[in-house]
Amino acid sequence: MELVKWGIIGAGDVTEIKSGPALQKAAGSSLVAVMRRNAAKAEDYARRHGVARWYSRAEDLLADPEVNAVYIATPTSSHKLYTLMAARAGKPVLVEKPMALNSRECEEMIAACEAAGVPLWVAYYRRKLPRFEKMRELILSGAIGSPRAVVIRHFLPEGKLPTQAWKVDPRINGGGLFVDMQAHTLDWLDYTFGPAQGVHGFALNQAGRYEAEDAVSFSLLFSQQVLASGICAYSTSHGEESVTVYGNQGQVSMGFFQASPICLHNSRGKEEFEIADPPHVHQPLVQSIVDQLRGGPPAPSTGHTAMRTTRLIEQILDAGSR
Repeated sequence: MELVKWGIIGAGDVTEIKSGPALQKAAGSSLVAVMRRNAAKAEDYARRHGVARWYSRAEDLLADPEVNAVYIATPTSSHKLYTLMAARAGKPVLVEKPMALNSRECEEMIAACEAAGVPLWVAYYRRKLPRFEKMRELILSGAIGSPRAVVIRHFLPEGKLPTQAWKVDPRINGGGLFVDMQAHTLDWLDYTFGPAQGVHGFALNQAGRYEAEDAVSFSLLFSQQVLASGICAYSTSHGEESVTVYGNQGQVSMGFFQASPICLHNSRGKEEFEIADPPHVHQPLVQSIVDQLRGGPPAPSTGHTAMRTTRLIEQILDAGSR
């Protein structure tokens, strides 16, 4: 593919800075069409971002002969529908995270894309962000010796709700803030340590402010006897978040959702790595996808890897409901 010409289905908030400009700025990539059910908002987005065409129906965008790849940025409940439509149109697909409402939907999406002979990626962009790549490199290169344990902490104040109410509606997002945010962490753990081999969890709704879970604890077992434990509570007095990996010769930690330095402690002392996120955080992953479409190596976040994350979330929440 000489030039990847993207069409966006669902040109909403996430596409304004995080992803839309990334499709325009990646080498060998352009954004040629956008779709939103609200025609006036679709037209406004196209005008503001310099996009040639806009649509109010996904069918019309998928029929555009210039569009040769599709990015689906709608709420989770419609990911399967639009992925299957894109597959039938023969267009490669990048779909937002979480991949789908459940692993069964993920399986259907993968099967449809494989039957159509089109690749499927999921926007777990932390697999390519430089600071996450650096932390992963420190772990895998032996900077902390052999990894032994991972501790995940994520707290949000009780009054803090997402600006998009659907993110705490299980019917639309498959769960609440744990699903929406910790999917990134769980996916990165999969990328770093491989698939989880054992899962335990508890899930509660402590504050009763919405239907979805607002407190989750979990324990995971990875290969090489690496243990991980997490506590996520979204109705506490203050916000706090970190991921720390402990090894037999040191430890390394950083924040996942607010950019912070990577802190490495080992026998050589303490070292900090301050690596800023790029202006458009999806761009490194988008670039890897564009490179693959143009004959380069495979991009790291596929339908298969993302399905493992969805299945892991299901296992944690299902264990917590028993």
